[in-house]
Amino acid sequence: MKRFQRLSFVLLSVLSGLIVSGCGNGGRPADLPKTTPCALTIQYEDGAPISDAIVMLYPIEGKWYSNGKTNSSGQVKVAVNGSFSGAVPGEYKVTVKKQDVQFPPGYDPDSENPKQTEATITDYVSKEFVSPATTPLKLTVGNSKISETFQVKKTKK
Repeated sequence: MKRFQRLSFVLLSVLSGLIVSGCGNGGRPADLPKTTPCALTIQYEDGAPISDAIVMLYPIEGKWYSNGKTNSSGQVKVAVNGSFSGAVPGEYKVTVKKQDVQFPPGYDPDSENPKQTEATITDYVSKEFVSPATTPLKLTVGNSKISETFQVKKTKK
């Protein structure tokens, strides 16, 4: 009887694991097309790399966006919906956003005092590059690996 209980427990654990992981496909959506690896480098106009910037690839047609965060060299490998390496072949508008948010000393997120919750936000990339409606950056993804460098303007002080 104990052997049956152990076997039942093991089978239940395995089935639960398969269900949680999407039956072995890593949770990849069934309708997600094959993706292409995309390695991008983001720099300011003077060639300086931009670290910790959020890079978004918005599809001009279709539903599969890709995104990622730059490293200290300004490099990013984007992933579809932030989870599946690469980008679906197609045309994209590319946005770049880097901000620093500073909260006041003693900041309490649960405070009812509005002055207590005010933060200072510093933008490092010109706002034209932040929105898909205004960005001049475009990327065409085909079936071959992409390696592309984009340059953006700094925010005017």
